[in-house]
Amino acid sequence: MENLSDKLIKKCIESFVMGLEVYNKPTIQYRIEGFSFFICNAWELMLKAELLNRGENIYYEDNPERTINLNNAIKLIYPDENTRIRLNLEKIVDLRNISTHFIKQ
Repeated sequence: MENLSDKLIKKCIESFVMGLEVYNKPTIQYRIEGFSFFICNAWELMLKAELLNRGENIYYEDNPERTINLNNAIKLIYPDENTRIRLNLEKIVDLRNISTHFIKQ
């Protein structure tokens, strides 16, 4: 039987591939925004799988049916605020948030 971490990784790969497919279609007007949605989803799933592999909890303590969000997962995996990968991920999250709530100009 497949464990939760393996399921998250499979879904992560699918989301990453979808992000690349959207990004590589020049006829899609909002491809950067679409890419940011899928790449953030892929990273979130991958980081949650890593947390599970480390034996850490991915659920909110006050609501055990909800898993932590991407920002929380980034902070747990990359606690150093100056790590390049953390800084880059935070920029992509910002792009995704702008795309979700407004428009990217």
